Amino acid sequence: MKRTRISKHLCRCCFAVLFCLLFGNGSVLAAQTEPGLSPDEIYAEQYEESGAGELFGALPEDTQGSMDRLGVSGADLTELQNLNAETLLAEIGSTAADAATAPLRSAAGMIGVILLCALVSGADFSGRPLSGTMTLVGTLCVCTTLILPLTACIADAAKVIDGAAVFTLACVPVLAGLLAAGGQPTAATSYSFLMLGAGNGISIAASTLIVPLLNLFLAFSLVSGISPQIRLKGICDGFSQVVKWILGFATTVFSAVLGMQSFLTSAADAASVKTAKFMVSSFVPVVGGALGDAVTTVQGCVKLLKSGVGAFALLAGAVIFLPVLLRCLLWILTCQICAGMGELFSLTELASVLRAAGKTMGILISVILCCLVVLTVSSVLVITGGGGG
Repeated sequence: MKRTRISKHLCRCCFAVLFCLLFGNGSVLAAQTEPGLSPDEIYAEQYEESGAGELFGALPEDTQGSMDRLGVSGADLTELQNLNAETLLAEIGSTAADAATAPLRSAAGMIGVILLCALVSGADFSGRPLSGTMTLVGTLCVCTTLILPLTACIADAAKVIDGAAVFTLACVPVLAGLLAAGGQPTAATSYSFLMLGAGNGISIAASTLIVPLLNLFLAFSLVSGISPQIRLKGICDGFSQVVKWILGFATTVFSAVLGMQSFLTSAADAASVKTAKFMVSSFVPVVGGALGDAVTTVQGCVKLLKSGVGAFALLAGAVIFLPVLLRCLLWILTCQICAGMGELFSLTELASVLRAAGKTMGILISVILCCLVVLTVSSVLVITGGGGG
């Protein structure tokens, strides 16, 4: 099912690229719009023809439910303008409450283990202290408490990232078509190629790299905390630094390339639009000026629709990633608090395990934020003109 959806969006993306290359020298939707329509009617017609109404269906099911509760069921700018802070805060609170369930349940168990270890470690039975044995048992209990929910969180994050990649691929043909129809064919072509590569790269990375590598890192980190003699801490720290540097570098390069392409294509697209308007106004007898004004009106509607689709993509991206981000943040907070309690009672190995688990969630947050930045930067550049006004 997932491969079918991705293949469908890939076909649409390729068609959009060819569309921009072949028919990118004018306002495409302007040519298809009947004369004499009001701006609202032109906007409605363009909304249907652009495929913007299908973007809501490309969202994951959980995200669709959240968007419905926010009162947004599509990329219509009117619905987005009606979004209020009270509804948004209520949805964030509900999402945070759902995300806190597993960390709070695990925190209760880990605090109980820490207190029991602290109690037994201070006891002396027949002159034979049990501190070392009890600390090891307690550390293993904490690992057992953490492994299943953390691996589930990693798997859910990979599904969310893959769902965001599918949504990105669904947005590419719509936004590229709107850019071309708005007189920005060069920007549409460059945007299509870049976002097509980014969307596929994110999807492949989510399924083949994120889950196995983070699960492996979690296993190494927990073993390093249980048995410091194995000396895996250096490998884990090095892996963490390398991942964060790679993500930072990739995000910076993507943002720089997309911004540079948008800047470079703006001049060419602006010249194309002015040339088209001049030719229509100068060489079409009698009604040339009216047709030039009509082109301007249609392009204004296209820019309005483009802003609505871009804003919808921004909101959808935030809603897609918010639940898993909150889960990761709450897990980090839980692990740090419990690790602090462990150090308070001199349970060093137990505290090391908890901090290692928190570091794994920190890396996962870095991966999620990197994917969110890709969607956010591309949406913002489209909203602000795709490189050109």
